[in-house]
Amino acid sequence: MTHEDRLARFGVGWLERLFAVYGVTLEVLHPKKSGGRDELLEDFVSLVTTFAGRLYGMRSAEARKRLLAESGLCAGAQDRAT
Repeated sequence: MTHEDRLARFGVGWLERLFAVYGVTLEVLHPKKSGGRDELLEDFVSLVTTFAGRLYGMRSAEARKRLLAESGLCAGAQDRAT
C-alpha cells in the first residue's frame, strides 16, 4: 500500500496485528513522518480549505446570478433579485 491513510484513518497497528495472525505482512511505501499534533493540524487545515472553497464558490455563484440579473441577460434571475 502507498499510504497508511488509504487503509484506515486510525487503527493501522491493530490491522497489522490481525494480518500477522493470517501470515500477511503490511508494507507501507510512504510512511507518515509527522506526529499526532502535526497530523491533527494537517487535518484541520484541509477541512478549513475545503469549507472555504465551498463558501467562496457559493458566494461567487450568487454574485454571477446577481450580475446576470442586473444586466438583463437572465429574465428569471431578475424576478428573484428584487
